[in-house]
Amino acid sequence: METVSRVLHWASEQLSQAGVENPSVDAERLVQHVLGAPRLDLYLNPDRPLTPSESARLRDALRQRCSRIPLQHLTGETEFWSLPFFVNDAVLIPRPETESLVEAVLAQLRDIPHPRIVDIGTGSGCIAVSLAHERPEGLVVATDLSPAALRVARANVLRNKVHVRLVAGDLIEPFGPSVQFDAIVSNPPYIRREGIETLQPEVRDHEPRLALDGGEDGFSVHRRLVACAGRHLRPGGWLALEVGWWQIGAVVKMLRGSEDFETVTRYKDLTGIERVAVARRR
Repeated sequence: METVSRVLHWASEQLSQAGVENPSVDAERLVQHVLGAPRLDLYLNPDRPLTPSESARLRDALRQRCSRIPLQHLTGETEFWSLPFFVNDAVLIPRPETESLVEAVLAQLRDIPHPRIVDIGTGSGCIAVSLAHERPEGLVVATDLSPAALRVARANVLRNKVHVRLVAGDLIEPFGPSVQFDAIVSNPPYIRREGIETLQPEVRDHEPRLALDGGEDGFSVHRRLVACAGRHLRPGGWLALEVGWWQIGAVVKMLRGSEDFETVTRYKDLTGIERVAVARRR
C-alpha cells in the first residue's frame, strides 16, 4: 500500500537519480500538489494511504519532473513577495533574488506620493503586481513584447486584486515623448546567447528564450534601457535594473557613463550578491 511517507521517500529517490536539485523539497511539493494538502499534513498523517487516482497522478507528475519540466509548470503556480502567481512556459519563473529589485524600487519611492511606475518586460507580472500591492495609490504600468506573457500577467493582476495597466510593446516604445514616470524598473534578459545551452534543462528547455537572451554579451537590453529611459523619467526619477551576478560592475559603469543619470547605487540580494543597479535621473 502506498502511503504518504513511502511515496515521499520513493519520489525523492527518483528525483535524485534524475539529477534534480533539492529532490526532497520537490517530492514534498509534488505530493502536496497531488493531495491538495499543506506541508504539515504530510508529516502529521504519514500513514495516510493514497487512492489509486492520487497514485496515478503522482506518478505522472513525477515522470514529468524527472524529465526536468519545472516544478512550477507542473503545479501551475509559485510564490513571489509572499503573493501567489500563475506561471507557465510563456513566462520566466519568478526568482527569489528579484525581490531585491522590488525592495530597491520601494526604498527610492518611499517619500513620493502617488508614484508613477513602469515595469519593462513584465513576464508573469510579479514585479508590477508586487509594487502595486505595496503602493496601491500609485500608477503601475507594465509592458511586454509577448502576448502570451501579457495573458499570464493579466491573470496574476486579477488573482492578486491589484491595479496594473498592461501594455503590449517593446521596452518604452509604447509611450509618447510626454509620458514620464517616477521609476522605470526591469529585470531584462541577461544571459549571454552562447551560454543559454549550458543552463539547467528546466531553464534552457522550458523558459522563454525572449526572457533569457541578453544578446552576444548579455547586455543588449540593458544598453537599450539606459539609452532610452532618461526620456521617460521625471528629473530625480529612478531607473532600477536587475543584473546577473557577473554584470554589476559593467552596468554601473554604463549608467555612470550616461549623461542622463547620477547617483548610482548597488543593492544586494539575500545571498549577498550585488543584484540590482539603481540610477537617479539628473
